[in-house]
Amino acid sequence: MGFGNVLVLGAASWNRMVYVSELPQGRSTTILDAREAESVGSTGVGKSMALAALGCKPILHCTLGRDHHAELVRHACEARNITLIVDEHDAPTPHHLNIMDQNGQRYSLFLSNGSPDPVIDEERIAKEIANASTIFLSLCASSGKLLQYVREAKAEVLLDLHDYDGKNPWYDDFISCADVIQLSDIALNDCAPVIDRLLAGRADQIVLTKAEKGAEIFTSGSVIDVPPHAAMLRDSNGAGDAFSVALWYAQKSGHHLRTAGSFAAAAAAFAVESDAIFPTGVSIMDIEQRALLR
Repeated sequence: MGFGNVLVLGAASWNRMVYVSELPQGRSTTILDAREAESVGSTGVGKSMALAALGCKPILHCTLGRDHHAELVRHACEARNITLIVDEHDAPTPHHLNIMDQNGQRYSLFLSNGSPDPVIDEERIAKEIANASTIFLSLCASSGKLLQYVREAKAEVLLDLHDYDGKNPWYDDFISCADVIQLSDIALNDCAPVIDRLLAGRADQIVLTKAEKGAEIFTSGSVIDVPPHAAMLRDSNGAGDAFSVALWYAQKSGHHLRTAGSFAAAAAAFAVESDAIFPTGVSIMDIEQRALLR
């Protein structure tokens, strides 16, 4: 089944993860049972890897430095058959340290953030935006410079707001471009007015993720509860990206929202069971079978 040209506008980073049983709580301490791993990360890569696993051929636009971490990001993406369009800059490639506990909680330390004002070859990427059937839009400096083209695109635009607090006006220009919006409940005291406001704009579908409690999918006429799939948590990075991509894939494949939600929850379960932002060797059939086992 073909899904047209799928474009991801998003960030890429090289990440070091340190796993501990409990996060340090504001005091000096010695942790004896830590382990670590390194891998490519950030939401643009997470969505691109999930798309590739589902048989799509994503194009990822991101900005990288001219350094060793950029080479590692490039190699990791090429290994997953992700086509990269990179705008290089003199700032270091984004490099993050995530300290994560066994419940999926984390401290994220941005050791380098990339360029806050990257120079983008807008003519080159504007052509990709115009030709795209679907655009996964991420919150980052490079994507922010392309919103005028995204707003005019014929593509369906899916936006991930992550831990949006429902108030910060910086998000508004991104929100105005989106047909489908996903966000976490982590920073929301009262989700209902935020969901209502988002549905009153351009978006006709809002996905609220609730970590281990699953998710809810809102449209103008319905609310669908999506229970989580049981999983052996190893690394929570990439779970939201997997859910977003898998939900889109299942809907485009003709599944009802409830069935699509179960498929998305199964994909997210696979994601949290791997150190990788999305595991290798997981097939569409694997996800479908897990979705049926709830």
